[in-house]
Amino acid sequence: MLRHSSLIRSEATGGYDSTFAAALAANRDLGTIRGIDAALRQHNLDALVLASDGLTSTPPTITGYPVISVPLGFFSENVVIGSAGPRTVYPAPGVPFGLSFLGTAFSDFDLIGFAYAYESKTKTRHLRKAFPAAIPKTQLKDILGLT
Repeated sequence: MLRHSSLIRSEATGGYDSTFAAALAANRDLGTIRGIDAALRQHNLDALVLASDGLTSTPPTITGYPVISVPLGFFSENVVIGSAGPRTVYPAPGVPFGLSFLGTAFSDFDLIGFAYAYESKTKTRHLRKAFPAAIPKTQLKDILGLT
């Protein structure tokens, strides 16, 4: 059973106090000025490229910066099954893992271009098909009448 005492205590506040404001400012500073922006500037990069391990999206989420993930590969059939939460297994045999492109503010279009170029070249997502019941019978091209 989950304990909701923190939620109940938080609802009794206005939510935006000096502690919250200080934490928000610290996260922004660490995530942007001394984080993503600093790494991009110091190494003269257009984007940061990281394996998508579930934590990759944390810095951009805190800062509001864009991130896009693409397929990188699949775990082998003999990988030891791990846990990523009470009802989630990760890694697990055949489960995909990805590659994330992170950028600075308003770099969305660049990141989409990098991700598209990577996917077009590697075609990793085609290396393993979903089990038959998970494959849609109708594709978007069929609905739009495209050939």
